[in-house]
Amino acid sequence: MEKKRFRGYISSRPFDGERAPQHIQNLVIRTYCEDLGFEFLLSATEVAMPNSYLVLNRLITEIEELDGVVFYSLRQLPEEPHHRRKIFHEVLAARREVHFSVERLAIQNNSDVNRVENILGVAALLPQIPDIRTWYRAKTHGK
Repeated sequence: MEKKRFRGYISSRPFDGERAPQHIQNLVIRTYCEDLGFEFLLSATEVAMPNSYLVLNRLITEIEELDGVVFYSLRQLPEEPHHRRKIFHEVLAARREVHFSVERLAIQNNSDVNRVENILGVAALLPQIPDIRTWYRAKTHGK
């Protein structure tokens, strides 16, 4: 049986306040692919300009040539939900997959899309939630 072929997707810029060196991103993706029995193809590296997804968009237009794309992390996805959903729709319409190596998640159907969107929605809300310790101190010490 022939191995599924996946192209890596890494970033040359910080994402979500962090920066992982490109060689580390590739190592994590390669290990993920090996663990799942996928053939790992050389990663495509996103350009450094903030909020640019030129490389990702090109990857998606060429998705038919692959079995899917393995992102280093979920946090590399565009912030705008409509942009993410467009990517997911195009990948699923081509009967391909998207994987996220750090989180060890995959999008293989619409249910997976909803799960990822829920995770990202919660992550977006977390910075807005007050620190429970501060709230508790204020409640118990009248401050």
